[in-house]
Amino acid sequence: MYIMVISYSSDMTAPDKSPTTEHEKRIADARNGLADVINLARYRNEPTFLTNRGKRVAAVVSIEFYERAKRALDEAGPTP
Repeated sequence: MYIMVISYSSDMTAPDKSPTTEHEKRIADARNGLADVINLARYRNEPTFLTNRGKRVAAVVSIEFYERAKRALDEAGPTP
């Protein structure tokens, strides 16, 4: 039987909702591992940037992240 004791320290905080790790995959690789890409966004809140010829062209993010970003843009109003 193993017992692990973890002590709380003052620098421990609840995880925030912002992404902490970014991933980058070629579109073909992301297509082959789509479930993994979705799980990174959904459960770990980590975006995956999709690349085409080395250039970032899209991102897979969690729906919560997308909705917060959209709400912030809507509140900011139109750009000139």
